[in-house]
Amino acid sequence: MSFVSVSVKLFALVVSALLLLSLSISVLSVARLDQEFSQYQSNKLRQGHVQFETQSKLVREQIRSWLESFTDLIQLKNQNNFDRAAQALEQQFDALQINHNVENIWLMSAELQPIYQSAPYTQQVMHSVKNVQETYAPVHYLSCVEQCQQLVSIPILNAKGDMAIVTMAISLVDVVYAINQALENQVAIVAFNKSQDVTLAQANIITSSATNLMYALFRLNEPSDLLATVKESGLQVEYQQNSYLINMLELASSPSQDFYMAQVDNVSSFTDKYQTYRMQFILSTLTIFIILALLVNFVAGPFTKRLLILSDILPLLARKKFDQFRAVQITQSKVFPDEIDVLINATTDLSYELEQLNIEVTQKTKELENIAMYDLLTGLPNRNMLNFQLRKQLNNKSSNNVNVGILFLDLDDFKKVNDSHGHGEGDKLLVEAANRINLSVSNIGMSCRFGGDEFVVLLNENTSNEVAEELAKAILKSFQAPIKVNSAMFYVTCSIGIAMTEGLDIKASELVSHADIAMYEAKEYGGDRYFIYHGDMFQRVAHRVMMEGEVKQALAKGQFSLSLQPQLAAKTNKVHGFEALLRWKHPERGMVSPDDFIPLLENSEHMIDLGYWVIRRCFELYDEMRAAGLGDIIIAINLSAAQFADVNLHRFLEDLLEEFKLNAENFELELTEHTLVKDIDKAIVTMDALRSIGFSFAIDDFGTGYSSLTYLKRMPVDVIKIDRSFIVGMLENHADFQIIMSTIAMVKNLGLTVIAEGVETQAQLRTLTENDCDLIQGYYFSKPIPEADLIEFINREIIDGNWRVNVSTS
Repeated sequence: MSFVSVSVKLFALVVSALLLLSLSISVLSVARLDQEFSQYQSNKLRQGHVQFETQSKLVREQIRSWLESFTDLIQLKNQNNFDRAAQALEQQFDALQINHNVENIWLMSAELQPIYQSAPYTQQVMHSVKNVQETYAPVHYLSCVEQCQQLVSIPILNAKGDMAIVTMAISLVDVVYAINQALENQVAIVAFNKSQDVTLAQANIITSSATNLMYALFRLNEPSDLLATVKESGLQVEYQQNSYLINMLELASSPSQDFYMAQVDNVSSFTDKYQTYRMQFILSTLTIFIILALLVNFVAGPFTKRLLILSDILPLLARKKFDQFRAVQITQSKVFPDEIDVLINATTDLSYELEQLNIEVTQKTKELENIAMYDLLTGLPNRNMLNFQLRKQLNNKSSNNVNVGILFLDLDDFKKVNDSHGHGEGDKLLVEAANRINLSVSNIGMSCRFGGDEFVVLLNENTSNEVAEELAKAILKSFQAPIKVNSAMFYVTCSIGIAMTEGLDIKASELVSHADIAMYEAKEYGGDRYFIYHGDMFQRVAHRVMMEGEVKQALAKGQFSLSLQPQLAAKTNKVHGFEALLRWKHPERGMVSPDDFIPLLENSEHMIDLGYWVIRRCFELYDEMRAAGLGDIIIAINLSAAQFADVNLHRFLEDLLEEFKLNAENFELELTEHTLVKDIDKAIVTMDALRSIGFSFAIDDFGTGYSSLTYLKRMPVDVIKIDRSFIVGMLENHADFQIIMSTIAMVKNLGLTVIAEGVETQAQLRTLTENDCDLIQGYYFSKPIPEADLIEFINREIIDGNWRVNVSTS
């Protein structure tokens, strides 16, 4: 018997019909579109040529009319020479440039001697004048050398009948604009170097009605888009969801260049028409497909009936009713068996196999349940076991009023181990950490691996708070000794959060969440410690979430602004620059202090968006200050740790420099010591990359954190900022004074610049200046200036880059 597949039977019928339909409609659609497009292109070229001639003629007529009025106005026919005409032309030259786009004027005598000229005459000008000399009639033609101009030469006569020749070089700007208005397309005069292989991307755009669009369209072209090809058949380009047709109309030629008028038409309507045709094609295909489907359904009826019976009884296998499944009889084809017959036989055989497999699965289920409750790496109970036992205790609590507690542990900076030594070493470290935790817990509770480097200890029922705290201390102590993995030694600490039910009716997930919140509170304080959960922690988390949402809205609604505090040279009062400080005016709470929202958002994704807004705004403000005459300064921009670590920072800064045409040397990036030493090697790589394009770096709040001469020598820093906390008490506190003097001396020895923040008195200023402090910032000179008042402040307080009032340090 010959085996004929069901798919073959249906496939041949359906595909043949669809292919025939697709081919016929596609050929018809493409042919029609090509014909309309060719006609459209031809019409546009013809209209462009006609419009160019018409508008050029109109410009010439305007110039001739102007010259006639001019000669009448100066009464040339009553004069014996052309001196007054020359003087009047010189006086009218500016008006001609503005009103008629006249670029140059020449007044030549009949002997071809210059009487007046706005620029040296060229070979083309002399050629035009000679033509008028010979013909005694106006002459005009298109002159293209470095650019295209209309040269119009017109003879004029004085009272003695002597002839002089006025020649004007007229820009094609008005012609281009008029063609743009008449044809509702974009027009440009472009030049190409003489070459057989010149492409559109090599075009020099001289005049254009839409320069940015022209540059974009011409630069989109591939090297294979030759000018010769575009001249013959045009070129269609896709740009910003629009389709444009570029046609080239040859104007003139010089020894080194060819000049063309480029017409750019938006042909998106043709694209829309194509989409309409395609929709018609889809609808037609769908209609025929439905008809074919009905036909196939009629033909395939006997096949589908058997499939329906089989689909009805297959669920019996899932319900493990194997005997009942085999009791149903399905008619099979005896002449031409197909896949359905094979399927019926296969499912019968499958029922026997599944029956045997079900027996084996039942035997293995109990073994798998045990495996599902334990972590394969550490051997500790896993999250499933934790949830089971925790729910069990909480259910018992509701009936017996017992106290339930857990400890949530997370290893500090464990990710660095995986990153630096690989996941294999990290897994071995986790095993040793699990052993130490389990040994500390002993019989007080059950140690579980929650996931990753997180562990949870479920305390025995009615364990007191004091015992829970003693256990947390014991676990922290167990990690004081280093962990040895192969030949490497790891000093690992952990953060612990404790949560107890304390008689409250609470769900398992809520209790774990409370312990997790307390653990993160411990991490916020540097790790290697424990915290017991209380309601204030939840309020802080809720406040953080609320603040993150409000910051996102504030960004969208423009509630943020900058204030800029001046930085002055200590000895000269010359304005060195400004530090940009973030301000938030909340619509309900008014001005929100940066101390209230920046610490909460330091590691938030919104802080990165906010940081990028600050950077862009600094560039905009610098551009405004440069326009106001204050350009030789810097703006200091504070970068958060997350901003500094963001992979997009380098590209963002480069794009801003290109967009605003500014130098990176005019911007100083401020980083805290904590940000730099968090991962010093990575910080140095990032700083070197940004310094290579011109940015300088300052360490903010120097002396309040991790100050180290070793770090300072390694990092490519330019400026050290002494924190205001030292400046405030420098004259009363000898220790603060010595710290400041030592810092200045050290920084100067390293060849760096030092700036003092928070200078508020003349005595502070005098002491800092006498001890060679470079720059001063503080209320003694100025409070931070809101960006809206910045330009007015500059005009009022800064003269020639210096502070208006010479503040004495004596």
